[in-house]
Amino acid sequence: MRRLGAVLTATLVLAGLIGSPAGAVPVAAAAAVPKVVLIVGPSGAATERYRAEARAAADLARRYTPDVTELYSPDATWPAVRKALQGASVVVYMGHGNGWPSRYRDHLYPPTQNGFGLNPQAGGGDGTHQYFGEARIADSIRLADDAVVLLHHLCYASGNSEPGIAEGTLEQARQRVDNFAAGFIRAGASAVVAEAHANPNHMLRAVLAGGRSIERAWRAAPSRNGNAFAFESERSRGFVAQMDPERESSGFTRSIVLREGLAPADVRRAARGSAAPVTIDADALAPSLVAAGFQAQAPTLTGTLAVASAVTYDLPYDVKRASAMPGAMMASARWDPLDPPAAGGDGPPDLGLVVPERLGDVVEPVAVTLADGALSVGLATPTAPGRYRLAVTLHDADGVAFDAASQALVTGLLVRVSGDLDARIVVPERVDLTAGTSTGIRVWVANTGRVPWGHPEITDAPDPEGFVPAAAATLVARWVALGLTAGEGVAASVGLPAGFQAGAVVGATLPLTVPSTPGEYLLLLDVLTPEHGSLIAAGVEPTLLRVMVAQPPAVPAGGAQQ
Repeated sequence: MRRLGAVLTATLVLAGLIGSPAGAVPVAAAAAVPKVVLIVGPSGAATERYRAEARAAADLARRYTPDVTELYSPDATWPAVRKALQGASVVVYMGHGNGWPSRYRDHLYPPTQNGFGLNPQAGGGDGTHQYFGEARIADSIRLADDAVVLLHHLCYASGNSEPGIAEGTLEQARQRVDNFAAGFIRAGASAVVAEAHANPNHMLRAVLAGGRSIERAWRAAPSRNGNAFAFESERSRGFVAQMDPERESSGFTRSIVLREGLAPADVRRAARGSAAPVTIDADALAPSLVAAGFQAQAPTLTGTLAVASAVTYDLPYDVKRASAMPGAMMASARWDPLDPPAAGGDGPPDLGLVVPERLGDVVEPVAVTLADGALSVGLATPTAPGRYRLAVTLHDADGVAFDAASQALVTGLLVRVSGDLDARIVVPERVDLTAGTSTGIRVWVANTGRVPWGHPEITDAPDPEGFVPAAAATLVARWVALGLTAGEGVAASVGLPAGFQAGAVVGATLPLTVPSTPGEYLLLLDVLTPEHGSLIAAGVEPTLLRVMVAQPPAVPAGGAQQ
């Protein structure tokens, strides 16, 4: 009788009608091993929280299956994820989400939307991410039949938008849920679950060890809101989408899109995992330019380095094996600000549950022009003035970044991006002058902004009263004494051309009366414009010249100085 009971229990477990004892591997696992893949994409300050949550979920998964693969930022690259996901029965992803409808595009864009936000290259840190959307997933990944995908902490996946942005209408939320699931379903998934705030442990346990249906497990989750409703999927024929918002038509934090009737036993029965999971080396899977003997030279920028302008980045290079060079490439640019950030507001702290998009951290490769041993790509400068480090990443024709060894061959550039009002004054590094004398210092002044300083004379011939005299900017300098020496506040100035146009450069000799007190000084140079006054007061970085003022030579007693 005891033996009969054991056989009956095993049969019911195989049928998915009851769950396995806690911590036990289901009987079906002896014949089919579920493959579980956990992915954490780069998410800034929230990444470590996501990694800790994913590690806990991985420990839970290993109670039921030996085939568990963890791919966490900074090594969660597309080639690594693509390889790991083949034949997976359960996929857990935490990171940035890019869905539609959204404010970034006016139409669905499958190459980057409704997929993963991953590291562009292995070891690159948690700050930047590149999107690989539903088209990539559907075309290059084949999950195990009846696989389940669990999406956690994403924007857009459960119908939400982003923190700080209006979440939109219920109809928009329904579209987001349906769209985000479509690529995974085309790759073989039979259920796609999205939770904005909860961890994946409940659904992970339900899939690997549960007996109830996937739908019932989702509806009974600890994160349930009690407002569930269903609608037919428009993107995935034969699938039903369900949402469980915090309120009837807002607070879109939970969703599921699934094939009706799906049970955990279906997932386990179709499992294609292994008792010895394969180790993934993210950097080894990346394409490389090393075999071609690629050697990059110093890059250059051409164009106006003002805010929101178009510039051209040129990278000359040599190759030893031209036949090993790809016929097409892409490139992406990252502008890292070097100036300290502005003081923040008094808003609530970021709890790291769902991370908003930051445009400057999104890697978006564009095609480059390859010709005559150089590649060229058009870039847009940042929208805020300041000093930046421009780092360009090279990608293959599919947008996959080349390996770290290839990227190390490309040097970065330090770039100063100007605003509407900006100037560059070139002065000597240091001058030595004699106290109490008069002299001149040759300097160069450039209008590096976008608007002119002043204007030329305006004459309206038909109107005798239409004459407007020229207005010109002035280069001024003021002495600033260093140390304990008392400064005399002696000022100097020289006029600049009227209507000094943006991009113009002029040389000027600044007449100086040297302070009579010897010592070390700084000469502070500024431009006063007719329209805006002092450029320093407008936020332009001042130009400083270090000056050493020496004591005049002593006059011999009883005679004139020789």
